[in-house]
Formats: sequence, C-alpha cells, structure tokens
Amino acid sequence: MWMSQRSLEREFMDDHTPPQDVVDDVYQFLGGINRWLGGTRATLHRFEEFSRGWRVGQRVEVLDVATGGGDFARALVRWGHARGFDVRVTALDISASALRSARQRNTSDAAGLRYVCADVHRVPCREGMFDYVSCSLFFHHLTDDDVIRTLQSFDTLATRGIVVNDLVRCWRHYAWSWLFTRPFNAVLRHDGPLSVRRAFRPAELAALTRRAGLSWLTIRLHFGHRMTLAGEHPGHRRPRDDAAVHAPQPGGNRERDQGPRSAGV
Repeated sequence: MWMSQRSLEREFMDDHTPPQDVVDDVYQFLGGINRWLGGTRATLHRFEEFSRGWRVGQRVEVLDVATGGGDFARALVRWGHARGFDVRVTALDISASALRSARQRNTSDAAGLRYVCADVHRVPCREGMFDYVSCSLFFHHLTDDDVIRTLQSFDTLATRGIVVNDLVRCWRHYAWSWLFTRPFNAVLRHDGPLSVRRAFRPAELAALTRRAGLSWLTIRLHFGHRMTLAGEHPGHRRPRDDAAVHAPQPGGNRERDQGPRSAGV
C-alpha cells in the first residue's frame, strides 16, 4: 500500500536555514492553511472542552512548543480573552528565524504572549510551570523515539493537560499538499508534500502514546486531514503557583538558528 510507512527523509528546513524572507513566506503560508483548512479550529476545539472546568477570569498558562510563525499562540490568546479567561502563552521555538517571523507578525495580543528561543528538552522552566503544553505541525518532524521522549517532557511541564495537532498521512492529503504548494517557493514545494509522507496515521501515534505511558490522551480526526492528540491528566496534578511564574533564565532565550522546522503543509 502506498505510504504504508512514514518517510524518514529529512525536510529541507529541518537541516537548513533559508533566508529570512523565505522563512517569512513559509510561515505566512502555513498561517493561511491553518486558518482556512481547520488546523487552528482543531486545537481550539480541544481547549474549548477543557475550558468547561475553568473559572471566568482564571489565569491559564500554556507553553506552545515549536511555535513557528506563532499563529496558534496568537489564536489561543485571542480565543481565551474573548471568553473571559486570562490565557497567557509562552511561544517556544529552537529557531531564531522562526521567532523573528512570529514577532514581526505580532498583533495587539502581545500582552498575553512571550517568545522564548530554546529546545523543549532544555527549556528554562521548572517542572509543572504550565497548565497546558501544546504544539502543532511538530510531531511529524520527529522520530518515533523522539515522539515518546517529547510527550514525556510535555507531561513533566504541564500540570493539567496536553494538546498535539498534526497531519494525517494519506494519499489525498499528499495530493492536496502537492497542489497547494505549487505556486510558492521551492522550500514549500519540497517540504509540504514530504511533511505528509513523514506524518503519522492515528493508530501509529496512539501506539507511541501508550509507549510514553500517557494512555489518558485521546486522538480525534478533524477536517483538513488533521488529528489532535489531547487530554487532561486524570485528577490533575498540583495547581501551578501563579505567584511564582518563572521567567526564562539568562541565556535561556538566546537567539540561535538550528533550522526552522519545516513547512508542515
């Protein structure tokens, strides 16, 4: 069967840092795809479910990992404020060029948003600092073992829950990606379809989740060949101390380029 196994071929943006204008184009394209084809809605739908247990005015700290152009982080801040919650998002990415792109696209939502340049496995934050950890279009860049390790890191950082949003590998999605990226730059034309070939199928991601020991996370399929892996920790763990919200340590937000994550179209 075609694409019965995920590709392990590296994407261009996993190993290279294109010029800033190309990076900006990539994240602008992804932002449009997420808005118009339901990627953003899929993540917000899971947070909508979680928010049934929140109080109006409650402060909610979210770590958005591999934030890229920051579209999900900004959307989450806007969503929270529209519903009366004090949602604050720390947008994390290992790529300085990705964060430059995110900052220049910032809006009035900046009051609830901060950017940190760091690796999630070396993030300058203490255990349990965040209520939730989220990511989008990140897992298909990882090996199976890295997915397990990353989920366990998410579980350490979050006191309440996790939301992962990513692509579903299938031939129709590959065709969509090939078609939608044709008018754009060479990086998008290469990495977009390859992202689909690198993506998981739901059963594959579910198996890795069990291996990570996080069987309380559930998978849902969404429009646009997206899936979310999300859930709240049973019983929740100790509440986060709002008075002790940690600021990034000196050097923790050092800007460096290790290649922006690829265009996960």
